[in-house]
Order: sequence, then C-alpha cells, then structure tokens
Amino acid sequence: MRRIKDDPNINPKDLRKETIFVASSAIILFIFLLIWSIIYTFIDAIVVMGLGFFMLVPAFVTNGMMVLAGKIKGIKSYPMDGGRYYKDGKRILGDGKTWNGFIGGWILGFVVSSVICWWFLNRIGEAQVYDNFKLIDQDYVLSFLDLIMNDDNHVNYPMYFLSQAVIALGSPIGDAIGSFIKRRTSLERGEVFLFWDQNDFVIVSSALALFFFPLRWYYWVFLLLITPLLTALANWVGYLINKKDVPW
Repeated sequence: MRRIKDDPNINPKDLRKETIFVASSAIILFIFLLIWSIIYTFIDAIVVMGLGFFMLVPAFVTNGMMVLAGKIKGIKSYPMDGGRYYKDGKRILGDGKTWNGFIGGWILGFVVSSVICWWFLNRIGEAQVYDNFKLIDQDYVLSFLDLIMNDDNHVNYPMYFLSQAVIALGSPIGDAIGSFIKRRTSLERGEVFLFWDQNDFVIVSSALALFFFPLRWYYWVFLLLITPLLTALANWVGYLINKKDVPW
C-alpha cells in the first residue's frame, strides 16, 4: 500500500488544498440538499439529484476508464500532442494525455455506462408512485426521459446509445481542455489545479447532455458539488493501485 508521507510526488500544500476543496464541496452539497428538503421534500431532492447524476453516468464512468486505458502494461502510449510544444514554449497537453486513454477510455466508458444506465433507465420508466413528492410527478420524469424513451415507456435504443456515446465523449474532451489550460499556467504536471482538475470533464459532458436532457440549473449546481467528491474517491483508488502518480 502506498504511503503519502513517503511519496516524493506529493506536495503537502497541494494535498491540503485538495482536502479543503473537497470538504468545502461536501458541506455546500449538504446545505444545498437541506434547502431543497425544506422547500420541497428530502425525497424530491434525492430524485432530482439522482436524475442529474443519471444523465452523466457516461462521463463519470469514462473518466475512470481513461485512467485504466491510459496505463496498460505492454502497450505503448501515444501522447495526444505528439510531443509538440505550444507557442508559449510549454507542451500543448503533456505526456499525461494520451490517445490510449482518450479512445480506450471513451469506448470502455460507453460500453460500461450503456449497461449501467439501461438497467436504471428501466427502473425509472417503471416508477409510478409520486404521492410523497412536492416537485416530482410523472410528467416531470417523462419530460426528462422524452428523447430516449418511446411513448410506451420502452427504451428508444438509437437515441439512447447516441446519448451515451456523445456524453461519454465529453469526458476525454473536457479532460484535454483542462490539461491545455493547466499547461498555460505555471502549474506543472502533478500539481493540483483546483476546480478544473475535478470538473473539466463534467462541464463539457453537461453541455453535450443538453442535446438529450432538459438540463435545469439545479442539475448543474448539484453536479459541480458532487463531482469533486466522486473524483477524489476515484483518484485515490487510482493512486493506491498505482494507476495515478498523485491522488488528484
């Protein structure tokens, strides 16, 4: 098991920044859910947050798969920027962004998320009880699923798989954009880049999700608050199994 205090790659200041940011996100998320519970009900808040998370499952899964696909022993890595430098004299993206992770992560993320979301989609479509809700009703759910479900509550497979592929693609694109922005700063590879490190893939995937789902403002708030928590967990797992050099 890797030990942080013995790892020369870990800057204590970066670790402290990351910890404070994730903890702050958790506190604000709790307050956000509490306010929703007061205005509506707690179950309304959970369902709304669940729907927001549901549409970005492809992004979250792909983000995790990119780490695995990018570092497979015995397979040569191909940097996306081809080792080229930008006009500022710094690498365009850096060695950490490879076509292995981009393409492999996207394909794996699409396949895995399609299976996961298909199961949940059928459960959502079968839901009929809304007696204890103030905001959520059948029309709300049906309008959310309008483009990927048929009128008979069965999956519209062409649109469903298209949505999975497009939203999953937003993850590596967002990650590459975040890396490009990071390279333009004074930060080096491995240094913490708060907010962008945690949310770059979600921002792009959420924008692409607009083509398939009614992405209301409160979905964005929830996703930007819960993503740092999920990303931190995934990054720590990747770090502990030696798939990441740093846990962020």
